Amino acid sequence: MNFHFLAGTALALAAAVFLPTALADEGHSHDAAPAAPAAAALPRFALESEAFELVGVRQGHELTLYLDRHADNQPVNDARIALRIGEKDFVAEPHGEGTYELELDEATAEASGELPLVARLSVGDARDELRGEWHIEAADGHGHDADATPAWRRLLPWAAAALVALVLAAAAARLLRRRHAPGAAA
Repeated sequence: MNFHFLAGTALALAAAVFLPTALADEGHSHDAAPAAPAAAALPRFALESEAFELVGVRQGHELTLYLDRHADNQPVNDARIALRIGEKDFVAEPHGEGTYELELDEATAEASGELPLVARLSVGDARDELRGEWHIEAADGHGHDADATPAWRRLLPWAAAALVALVLAAAAARLLRRRHAPGAAA
């Protein structure tokens, strides 16, 4: 059997086996889907009284508030909301159906730990005060990248394909040297 045919067949077989895996990114592999990493939830809080429920979600410096009636979960659109977070006071502006927004200062936007909350609501003639605490986890420094796979893991298929190609090239070179060595039978 011709050596070049044998070496070419082995190389083609290795490429057919390893190259699709090496070229496929995480969204295109045919392996079982990896377990989803625990997504870092946006910092949030919920306060409630007998009449109202207020939920806050922080994204960067923006705090979005959702205000509903406690009895029937109907959004409250005509409220005035004064919010005290720690030692700082903020006033929320209406931003849609039962939704209000406010801009946090730098210190509050980056705060972590337990922050006392007091929300003072004025809805028509009704007044209410909701109290609670906002527990905010400290940032872990890893960001919120959806692809939490380390770079070295993404390179493993490429490394495996390169290793197979290197082994095949070394085997081919050794066979060629043997074949062309003085005294070798042709």
